[in-house]
Amino acid sequence: MPQNHQANRGRRSSRYVVTAVAAAIALFLTQGTASATIPTFASHVEYDTGGSPVAVKVADFDEDGHLDQAVNNFADNTVSVLLGNGDGTFDTHVDYAVGSVPDGLDVADFNEDSHVDLVSVNSDDGTVSVLLGNGDGTFDTKVDYGAGTYPVKVAVADVDKDTNLDLAVTNVLDSTVSILLGNGDGTFDTKVDYATGAQPGRIVTEDFDEDTNTDLAIANLEDGTASVLLGNGDGTFDAKVDYATDSAPLSIESADFDGDSAVDLVTANGTGTVSVLPGNGDGTFGGKGDYYVAASAFSVAVGDFNEDSRPDVTTAIYETDEVSVLLNTTS
Repeated sequence: MPQNHQANRGRRSSRYVVTAVAAAIALFLTQGTASATIPTFASHVEYDTGGSPVAVKVADFDEDGHLDQAVNNFADNTVSVLLGNGDGTFDTHVDYAVGSVPDGLDVADFNEDSHVDLVSVNSDDGTVSVLLGNGDGTFDTKVDYGAGTYPVKVAVADVDKDTNLDLAVTNVLDSTVSILLGNGDGTFDTKVDYATGAQPGRIVTEDFDEDTNTDLAIANLEDGTASVLLGNGDGTFDAKVDYATDSAPLSIESADFDGDSAVDLVTANGTGTVSVLPGNGDGTFGGKGDYYVAASAFSVAVGDFNEDSRPDVTTAIYETDEVSVLLNTTS
């Protein structure tokens, strides 16, 4: 099994951090800041999920104004939905079938009915499962669409500017990203593939060259690179350009870390570092800067954890069951 398929993912929001553990998720509620610069978190609370949770997403699935959680479970081929009570607690999980060995997960309104839907990437059977939401916290039976060989991650964006949401799915064994254009009714067209670096994993969508078209950036585990594919606005993409990260990047996110209005990239690396690649605003990136964390950084997320209006970074540490927070000190 490829190295980037392990059971510990991190997911942030502006108010709390969620990480996946053996058969549960751990919730860390923020307590504000201990000083002007250091955020604090309460002791974690665990909630049961299906077997071997691997990805977490947060949204209001039952439209009661409270945030809920969806968790992919690769050991039993399900997605667990935990409805929130609005006080930081969650109800018992309800599970829905997805494809074989689910990994990446995302949420969006694919059929434009104002209800949140789910999409799961299923590694063993090379599919993505789409589960349409009913607006009451329940979901319809999955519909599967073909991706590449051993797909792992998904990103959602309107890449062809038709107002319908599309999917971008990374395929480890093909070293490709599959684009599935959405029809606006919850269905998707047959995939079109584009080359990436070796063993692509996490993917982010942004407008890196400021032309209003959606671009892609992908972390490539084997290469130690991030592939950037600039979009043409019609659902097609230019050939990749690769930028060096530290070894074994497992996750990637984007933000303007240096305050120059150009979008930058950050990767979490198996070497126990995060790499920051400054964007130039034209779709190109400068040389990386590496920052050390506790151990192998399995996942990275971005949020303003000390409320100073600058994006900070948090990483999930697989070996030590910790979350590391790196505060942005850009002046």
